[in-house]
Amino acid sequence: MSPSVSLTGSRMLAFAGCVLVGCFCWSSVASGQDRQWFVDPDLVCEQGNALSVKYLEQHSPEFLKRLKLVLPWVVRIEARHTFIPNGYSSNHGSGILLADGRILTARHVLEENVSDDHLELVVTLADGRVFQAELERPGKEDWALLKITDAGNHADILDSNIEMAEAQVGQPTVLAAYPARQGLDKKGKVRSFNKGDPAQGIAVSQLNPALVVSAIETLQPMSLKPLAGFPPIGGMSGGPVFNLKGEVIGVQVSVSKTQDGNGKVLMYRINALPASLMSLSDGLGTR
Repeated sequence: MSPSVSLTGSRMLAFAGCVLVGCFCWSSVASGQDRQWFVDPDLVCEQGNALSVKYLEQHSPEFLKRLKLVLPWVVRIEARHTFIPNGYSSNHGSGILLADGRILTARHVLEENVSDDHLELVVTLADGRVFQAELERPGKEDWALLKITDAGNHADILDSNIEMAEAQVGQPTVLAAYPARQGLDKKGKVRSFNKGDPAQGIAVSQLNPALVVSAIETLQPMSLKPLAGFPPIGGMSGGPVFNLKGEVIGVQVSVSKTQDGNGKVLMYRINALPASLMSLSDGLGTR
């Protein structure tokens, strides 16, 4: 999750965490593994996503075919809060659109740095459509279920075929999520989100989430060992963790890093909440 401040008439600060990665020491991250699968110099999201795709092409090409069915249901979430006369603060996260307009995400995306009860949830789909949402159920653990409130004539968004399943130790996984204020275009290039302007006929950006490949090391707590890509950054909290069947087995909640005295990352793990700890109803539970 990534907090930010939005002020009317002011330009939003650029999110540079997806671009500069000079402090990461990937030779150590990939210790005992083939280093080619980890980002080395710049453009974390762009190069990391490309390496994840390449890894899947070689190790699980069948999953890439399923991505076309899975990625359209991964959404970007902006949680607006702490309103002042000329603006507000925002948290940025990711989520997965389930059946009936429900969205699964990480609870802390809605709570971190929030100082009042007024919360506006704005959900952006990969195709650029924007919807309002409300909190339907906060989980006891770090998960939450949202509900789109203005589906209107967009009945197709209520027909998500995303299924959930139990996670297993050693299982390969793919995290799909949006770095804050950014996403990937059709060519896999990093682009900033454009909120659009309906009055001016300017469309919202159509962007895809970035991918990180990992394997389940432990279940409770759920820890994912990186296999290819880059460490998730701000805005990717709440992103769905898929198994190679395209089923959701958890949501990403944080990243643990081990650094040396110079701040270089020696190792990282992706922390997620397994679907087995989520009490979803209406047929949304795990199988």
